[in-house]
Amino acid sequence: MSKTRLAVLGLAALLMAGCGPVNPGAAAVVDGTRIPMSDVEEVADVYCTASLSGQSGSAAGIDSAALRRQSVADLVSGEVADQVAKDRGYDVTVPALATADQEQLVQMFGDDLDAALRLIERNQRTGVIAQEMAREAGASIQEGEQLLQAGQQLLAEATAEADISVDPRFGLDETIQQIAETGSLSVFGGELDATATEDRPAALQCS
Repeated sequence: MSKTRLAVLGLAALLMAGCGPVNPGAAAVVDGTRIPMSDVEEVADVYCTASLSGQSGSAAGIDSAALRRQSVADLVSGEVADQVAKDRGYDVTVPALATADQEQLVQMFGDDLDAALRLIERNQRTGVIAQEMAREAGASIQEGEQLLQAGQQLLAEATAEADISVDPRFGLDETIQQIAETGSLSVFGGELDATATEDRPAALQCS
């Protein structure tokens, strides 16, 4: 899988978020908006397939826990971006994928193509919103990677100001960083400590 395709699938998100109680069945809550576990499961599956493709079909060297955490981070970032766009009245247009890209995605994802397309569109939308934030802030560069980086920093600041809670089973602290060296999804204290791996939601297993 090329670096270009990986860039399409995964938007690098700079996040600052709070970790605390969440609604039952929610992976995270952003200013009252729930991000369901099912959404995280879908994103994690797409990232796993993309990573396996990059590893020539071998799971060796793939950090599935990191993929799960990235899935939550991307969804949180996307929700914050959507709320910013709504509050500021942005007209967000996501560019269409080229035919060659669509054909490659069909080969890569097969029956899971729709999930991959939803993720790509979501991540592209987050990037477009971040760039618009940078333009609005008076960024000197109006296009390209530097504009995106400037927008991501502004999105990180907006995320830091948002009211965010993340299910502690994902093992993330208040900055969306891994809590334990093992990447354990258990909670330090509380009833979730006894949750067996096989009984956890699929979003927390990324098999």
